[in-house]
Amino acid sequence: MWDENDLRHTAKRDFRRLAITLILQEIVLLGSAYSIQHLLISYWKDQNPAVTASELYDRLWNTGMDMIAASLLGFAVVMLLLGSRLRRRSPGERMGPRQFLLALVGINGMQFLATIVTIPIERIVERAGYSLEQATEASTGTSATASMFLYSIIIAPMVEEVVFRGAVQRWLEPWGRGFALITSAVLFGLMHNNLVQLPVAFACGLLFGYIAQRFSLRASIAAHAANNMIVELIGLLPDDWNIVWAVYSVAMLLCAAYLLYWCLTRSEALLRWCRGSGLPVVHWFLTSVPVLLLLTIYILRTLGSAMPA
Repeated sequence: MWDENDLRHTAKRDFRRLAITLILQEIVLLGSAYSIQHLLISYWKDQNPAVTASELYDRLWNTGMDMIAASLLGFAVVMLLLGSRLRRRSPGERMGPRQFLLALVGINGMQFLATIVTIPIERIVERAGYSLEQATEASTGTSATASMFLYSIIIAPMVEEVVFRGAVQRWLEPWGRGFALITSAVLFGLMHNNLVQLPVAFACGLLFGYIAQRFSLRASIAAHAANNMIVELIGLLPDDWNIVWAVYSVAMLLCAAYLLYWCLTRSEALLRWCRGSGLPVVHWFLTSVPVLLLLTIYILRTLGSAMPA
């Protein structure tokens, strides 16, 4: 029978490995992205010396080749170091079409509610003399090329779900299902490095994590991909389609109402679902030096999305 000291030592070891893995992933992501960007810029400039810096930036942003390659390399790092717990021990429930549709309704409702949180964040940032205009553009922009569209609806959902709902969440589940769900959602939100996107990404991370725990990782990947597809299609609507936008706003409001109703009617079940193990795992997690380093990196990069006004 293990005592608390043995459990603390094992938990700290797990948390340390998780944090080091995500730090290495961040290093690989940044290093490979910058390297690929440099190679592409050099190639394009050799092909056309008259190309301007703004044209190069737009071309990089639209093709997304650096993002695609970097995300896959970072994915490989996480799978190598945390993939041993990816397979769940017992099968989850089967997600049928009705449950999948209701999951999408809940995800859109969660996004609507989380977007409200960004309003005071924007006000605080503006009063501090900074702007979130670029962060807003980055979080709401749609794909301009086939490669970015492919990244948005296939590569990003697969990579992000396998990493955060698969490797990260399941790595933490021995220390509490609720702890794993919330922690992976926090890390998922911070990973986007965008103050505007943080509340929405955290909120969606909670729902994707719940779907992965209750149903399967495949279900959360499918829900994530479908949600990204909806965002891409909505982004194609012309700004002057006022009636369509009004209908969309009402639909999002109804989604939020359904989500609140669902949570209120299942509050006891959800609390049981997220009940902790009784161990001080949050304290152990937040007193791990690699975890603190990881959180510092994520938070500083997220705050960096606010640009001087």
